[in-house]
Amino acid sequence: MSRDAEAKPDPKTARLYDKRIVERNIKKGLVSRKDYDKHLKALDDVADKGVYGGPVEDSEPAVEDADDDLEDAGPEESPPDPTGGNSHTP
Repeated sequence: MSRDAEAKPDPKTARLYDKRIVERNIKKGLVSRKDYDKHLKALDDVADKGVYGGPVEDSEPAVEDADDDLEDAGPEESPPDPTGGNSHTP
């Protein structure tokens, strides 16, 4: 078996070990706890590839609420009535 084949797990097998559903698969008997532990130990440590730190700071100042500007602007004008105020059509 080549190295590339080992790096790419079978999608169906990978689904069995999906962190979100592995407990369900163990209860159903699709995967044993021993196989799951073996799978976890075989995974590479990728902690050094992660991004650490807090939120990224913006270089631009934050925009204040747009609602404040709308309150000061006064009532909103409605568009003109296309029927000319006549709601009855001939």
